[in-house]
Amino acid sequence: MRLKRRFGLRRFAGLTVTAAVIALAVAGIALGVTGAISTTDNPTYTGPDAYANQACLNGTGVNCNIYQDKRDVWFSGLPVSASLGAGTYFFAVLSPGGQPAPNDLGTNNSNGDLANLSDDVDAYTNRTFTVDGSGNITSYGGTHNRDGNLLQVFDFADTPNNGGVYILAVCSLSGGYPVAPRDCKYDAFKVKEANPPETPPAAGATVTKTADGAYNTTWTWDASKTVDKTLVTQIGGSATFNYTVTVTHDNGTNSDVKVTGTISVFNPNVDQSNNTVPMDIDSLTDSLSDNTSCTVTGAPSGGNVTLTTFQTDFPYECDLNSLPQGSLDNTVTVGWPAQDLNLGGLNLSSLTDGTSDFTFSGVSFTQTKIDDSVVITDTFGLHGTTGTASTLGTVYSTDASPKTFTYARVIAIPAHGCLTYDNLANFTTNTTSSTDGTPGDNAQSVTVCGPANTGALTMGFWKGPNGQGLISSYGSGLYTWLHGLGPNASGPFSTVNSLSDINAIFKAASATNMNAMLRAQMLATALDYYFGTDGLGWSTTASGKIKPPSGFLIHNGLFNFTMDMTSICPMVDNLSTGTATCTNNKPSTNGYTAGAFPSASMSALALLNYEASNPPYATSGSPGSWYAGNRTKEEIAKNAFDQINNGDAFAG
Repeated sequence: MRLKRRFGLRRFAGLTVTAAVIALAVAGIALGVTGAISTTDNPTYTGPDAYANQACLNGTGVNCNIYQDKRDVWFSGLPVSASLGAGTYFFAVLSPGGQPAPNDLGTNNSNGDLANLSDDVDAYTNRTFTVDGSGNITSYGGTHNRDGNLLQVFDFADTPNNGGVYILAVCSLSGGYPVAPRDCKYDAFKVKEANPPETPPAAGATVTKTADGAYNTTWTWDASKTVDKTLVTQIGGSATFNYTVTVTHDNGTNSDVKVTGTISVFNPNVDQSNNTVPMDIDSLTDSLSDNTSCTVTGAPSGGNVTLTTFQTDFPYECDLNSLPQGSLDNTVTVGWPAQDLNLGGLNLSSLTDGTSDFTFSGVSFTQTKIDDSVVITDTFGLHGTTGTASTLGTVYSTDASPKTFTYARVIAIPAHGCLTYDNLANFTTNTTSSTDGTPGDNAQSVTVCGPANTGALTMGFWKGPNGQGLISSYGSGLYTWLHGLGPNASGPFSTVNSLSDINAIFKAASATNMNAMLRAQMLATALDYYFGTDGLGWSTTASGKIKPPSGFLIHNGLFNFTMDMTSICPMVDNLSTGTATCTNNKPSTNGYTAGAFPSASMSALALLNYEASNPPYATSGSPGSWYAGNRTKEEIAKNAFDQINNGDAFAG
């Protein structure tokens, strides 16, 4: 029958130590001890409490576990590679299983069966010290002996453990006092009896452990972009586009929740030559208080594991589906079979089967944040180029979702034609460098358009000497072509047969007579089309040189042009020069919805033929009229031709 050993439970003010510790654990999370601790000897020490033989009984070096006398036990912060982190600590000697009681309970400990073996000798304040980032003890003002970077643990009460095993606890005070057991690191050591019997009694194993909870939280992000407009049609100047970038994130998803650590099993059985006597264990299990079973690497499985040293470490891992709700404890249990141990040379000591356990109360969980912030960038450039990236800012998982960035871009209007600029907002996460996986909604393209480069000329040009010369020299087919505009033989230019007829139409143009003004501007557009179009007024000489009007007009400029009839300039005419200016440099009239034109875009020839047709042109009266005398529509049509003639028409 196995005997189960539990250590370190005593009552204080009606509350067991374990319950008190759990209460502390729930109350708050303190910063625990980093690095490692160990006991060590100090054989060259000659100060107070020194004696002749102070050597370690199981080897030399920083980490010693077996001593001849309590005075042999010193404490070191270990080398830098494994040292305590910078901070303030206190130490305490506990009985095995007494890890839940690192704090002073203020009760007399003379009977030797209590968990904390230091608190009836002195207060924790007498055992408080500081360590720097290199593991050096930099400050200690108590009565324990100090020798350089070593502190003497002596004095403390005798352990109730029949194997002579003690537990050294070093606890961080960064979270204040009292501390929770998770704020301490532990190391076991053994003190041999001064006059041991020839065959010392066999002792069961002692167990302690670390327990570190951890989990990952990963945030998912998205970005989108809007702009107040996507097209600006304008003559010269610049346009301002106002963008809004919206960044959203979720509340984070937890994953890889686990508790890991090291189980240390101590075999306290030492022979007369100070050698550890091999001892078998047949079970080593670890579990959480929510019934999660943990995996212990190297634990017995269908057989025994032999402990050949004072301390044997076993790593373990507990995998959870989610973060625990409330306090979570971690319990390890070691079991051993009945066995004979060669403790006295040829004399054997019998060990009864049994178990020993230890509960690490109030496991704390450290969060690893994955992608908890993003840097928002914005790339802007002409379509077809890589663009230039700029940084809008950083968004954190603690920021409100959504978070917006607003900014404006001023884009110059091209002299002719349209330019499109692409604008892409994106993010890069701080951990995995991920970017937006669905970037369709975080890109915006805007287009700025200046007038088309048709090369058309104003009414003033055709009234001047260069225009008059072209009509006189190369206009042999002009009049026939003008007569043919429109589907009927009674169009607005059906009676035009000479240069004087053309000049008469120009002369009749008057701001007070919108019908006459429309006819004059339409005629100027017709001349632009005729003299700029191959096969009409544009021809080449036998030598291959393009003859006039090549010096004035663009070859097939209006022939290849389709006009946006929704972007008509409200023109301000200058009758003396035949030029006009688009008010505020912006077309603002939709001639299609106003009913002046049959479609939203029309070629120059289609526009000429439509305006020469019935409707809108009627031959009644002299010389006929448009839109049945509707001045508003006449003015829109006049403005359309005026816009073409001034080189301010927009492609549609």
